Amino acid sequence: MVFPRRRIVIFMHGCFWHRHPGCAKSSSPKSRAEYWKEKFDRNVLRDQRVASELETLGWGAYVIWECETKNPAVLSHRLAEIFGIGDSFPIGPLK
Repeated sequence: MVFPRRRIVIFMHGCFWHRHPGCAKSSSPKSRAEYWKEKFDRNVLRDQRVASELETLGWGAYVIWECETKNPAVLSHRLAEIFGIGDSFPIGPLK
């Protein structure tokens, strides 16, 4: 999601594909382990590169993880943190 007036970009990352540290959803397949390790490593490096490039251009680059979207309180707190608006961000019902 892009918020041009605030110069903020929010990436919605899947925990599995983008390797959310410490998350149970970021498990690794047992077959073809080397292939998957290389694939995941490339994803993480690309994510870091893109965030760094955006920050160099004066943008704030943030990640909301897939697992954070499952809990409205966690998501609300994370959005408030990103936008700097206190402890919670008003969000509607999640479906």
